[in-house]
Amino acid sequence: MGLLLWVVSSGCSPTYVQRTAQMRDLAEVGRYDEAMKELDAVAAQEGMDPLLVAVDRGALLHRAGDWRASTRALEQAAELADEHEVVRLTEEVSGNIPWRMGVLERQTLHTLNALNYLQLGRADEAAVEARLSSALNLQRHLEERHHVDMERHLLIFPIDEELRPYLVQSAIGLYVSGLAHEVAGNEDSAFIDYLAAWRITQAAPPGAPSRMHHLGPWLVAEARRLGRPELAELERALPASVAPALTEREGELVVIVEAGRVPERCMAQRGFDTKNQIQSVCPRPWMRGRAVVEVADGTWKTETVTSLENILLRRADHGVALDTIRRANLWSRMGTLGVFLVLPPLGGFLWFRAAIAYYLVSEQSWLSLPAEFQVARITLPAGRHAVRILRGGEEQVREVDIAPRRVQVLVVSTE
Repeated sequence: MGLLLWVVSSGCSPTYVQRTAQMRDLAEVGRYDEAMKELDAVAAQEGMDPLLVAVDRGALLHRAGDWRASTRALEQAAELADEHEVVRLTEEVSGNIPWRMGVLERQTLHTLNALNYLQLGRADEAAVEARLSSALNLQRHLEERHHVDMERHLLIFPIDEELRPYLVQSAIGLYVSGLAHEVAGNEDSAFIDYLAAWRITQAAPPGAPSRMHHLGPWLVAEARRLGRPELAELERALPASVAPALTEREGELVVIVEAGRVPERCMAQRGFDTKNQIQSVCPRPWMRGRAVVEVADGTWKTETVTSLENILLRRADHGVALDTIRRANLWSRMGTLGVFLVLPPLGGFLWFRAAIAYYLVSEQSWLSLPAEFQVARITLPAGRHAVRILRGGEEQVREVDIAPRRVQVLVVSTE
């Protein structure tokens, strides 16, 4: 009875997401110093997952513009995420299951870190970091956990293979990888990653806010200049679409706007039965709309390259909202079953404890992420420019220095 009461009480204790609600409220109104103090207070509490703390710390510092400190926090988070991927029998049997990052979350971690490096002027390190968003280990991870097992969890119908890239790959991750390579001078690598990102947006389902029209002319011009074999494909898809060559007195500005709030995990009603609820994701309120960039007497509207909100909601519609819990392996299940057969009370306790642990872990997510990544690419005269970013009644002004025939990157966070 004492063990049962302990299990029930542990299941009723506040989760990490619940404990950090005040931190998110402070961050959403731009009070980042206070939000960091609140996060430090939560991190000091017993039982707090260091990975969740690290990713939140990295994202908060990124939004606050402390690129260097954010880089350190996100690098620590990547190391912890690797450690959490190890399946330990003691954790599976006892129910002390760690939170594991989803594939999209892991790709976004490396995307944010690459943007940090770009803002620090460290293009080569940004290129290395950006590559991790689509590296072979993550691709293998994705294949193992989604390409086969995904359909086993679907509640409605199998995913169309043409839709899969949009649901499981990060277009903004590939875009930032291409951007990092372009800034670093790796022309062919930049073209390859930009093209991959463009193809994902081309395969996006109807109604999905994922477009990259601004990149089309650049791709055609670069494919022709570099003699790429993809030129014929691009000319068929983008007839009469060529970007004018930069003059000796012009450079380019790429503005990346991180907007809104990523959805949170919740219990959602399925069908018309109010008692029939399933684990899903629910959107959080934020002022939707694309940002407008004003600079040098011109106005440009951003395009949404990746909407994490839209991807997660569509995945939930397919019954694949969660990908942060590794299914218990066969040996741990057999071990628990053996304990249950020999000592039924202890075996029942372990099953019950593991069920509660899985439920609690499934409620955790990285809620410091933006809902959307919006991009504008602008050709400007060389020199210093004041850039105004307008979205939802909010205005931010930044100054940038444009160098001839070079690309400058500006990252802005908005609610």
